[in-house]
Amino acid sequence: MSTPATSAQAPLQQRNRAVRTPGPSAVRMGWQLLTRRNLLSVLETYDVYGDVARWRFAGRTYFSLRSPEHLKHVLISNQDNYVKSFQYRLLAVLMGDGLLTNEGESWTRQRTLIQPMFAKRHLGQFAEHMTAAIADFADRWDEHPDGNQLNVAREMNGLTLDVVGRALFGAGLADTAARLGPAVLVGLRTGVAAARLQLVVGVPRWAVDRLGRQVLRGRVLPPGVRRIQNALQTVDEVVYGLIDAREASLEEDPGDLLGLLLSARDEQGERMSRKQVHDELVTFLLAGHETTANGLAWMWYLLSQNPDARQRLVAEVDEVLGGRRPNAEDADRLTWTAACFQEAMRIYPPVWLFEREAVGEDHVDGHRIPPRATVFTYLVHRNPQLWPDPERFDPHRFLGEAARQHPRCAYMPFGAGRRICVGAGFAIMEATLITAMIAQRFRLDLVPGARVVPETTVTLRPRHGLPMTLHHR
Repeated sequence: MSTPATSAQAPLQQRNRAVRTPGPSAVRMGWQLLTRRNLLSVLETYDVYGDVARWRFAGRTYFSLRSPEHLKHVLISNQDNYVKSFQYRLLAVLMGDGLLTNEGESWTRQRTLIQPMFAKRHLGQFAEHMTAAIADFADRWDEHPDGNQLNVAREMNGLTLDVVGRALFGAGLADTAARLGPAVLVGLRTGVAAARLQLVVGVPRWAVDRLGRQVLRGRVLPPGVRRIQNALQTVDEVVYGLIDAREASLEEDPGDLLGLLLSARDEQGERMSRKQVHDELVTFLLAGHETTANGLAWMWYLLSQNPDARQRLVAEVDEVLGGRRPNAEDADRLTWTAACFQEAMRIYPPVWLFEREAVGEDHVDGHRIPPRATVFTYLVHRNPQLWPDPERFDPHRFLGEAARQHPRCAYMPFGAGRRICVGAGFAIMEATLITAMIAQRFRLDLVPGARVVPETTVTLRPRHGLPMTLHHR
């Protein structure tokens, strides 16, 4: 059903109503999708079309937006006219109806229950789990000889898995979280691969969705599917086992997210179902694991290419912490450290694509958005009108007055509107503490000649890993 424009939306919708939206031809789009492995390089060529680009491919219409005003319209002002895109529905088949994939009244109830769990008073409890995991990780790095080469992308993945696993399940269950992470990612990457197949080949969305459900129920077994089913079975066994064990335990709540989810009650006094707790835990494991890991990997890469920024980070860490282990309050004082992570997420956003599907017809600055069209953003972080010299790594953009001047929706690594990531504060604190505790003890330099190329999977990550040399301070 189309949502009528409000008076606040009318000026944006009525401007230049006859605008013809520029964009590449279907032939060019199809050729680039089939021949280029780096989808980012495809999208970046569409910068020449301006703030709105349109194309049709495989019978579907797509719009790329890079103006904060346009994104604010889609994600905030007229958000009732837009739902999560097809890719999220595929992910829901694989990982359940957590906050990432859910819609409607069910999502609203869950969001209302969960948002208070990430309030500042709880972040302090999570910080204790975080710093314990980071300290153990740094101790293991201490065993490496000076000058040893590491794949820092892989190392950050293991670290954030442990950090988030402890915050989710408690300090004694990091090994259990390590079983979960790879299993969840198998399913998620399969969902993304299916979405790309649908885009390039043009298979109807209902057909891909139905096939996915048949696979998960064991009725269809194409090659490689057994690995996916085993991964999903691992997720169910581990997470449901943790839920049941915690509910049967008479021990004191260890202050983790599982305990908060089990104790949450809505306005009617109802608690979450066992399945809903499962779905939220799996969602948080993904959102707080690989996304943060890839943001950190890109940050270490950029710092190695910008020694002045790195030296300022080290000086701030030494001054604020004086060699001790940080706490939640210290994360607020490490402003340059946090700014380095935020700038890395601008250049290489871990969640690199936000997509929405139009329910009814809409108009964005005179450009007609038909029903079922897919609207997405990537280029807003590279828009030179918002970010002068956008390829340059400059953490000053996120300090003081400069940070307050960013228009709404100019910077959105966690999304925007009512569906903005509920764990954004958790992720920033986690990344700041990880960066500070590693910078206290080590320096990381990119191996000379290493090829660093972005890969667009579930998140944006270095395709060939990130080979770096570890130096002890």
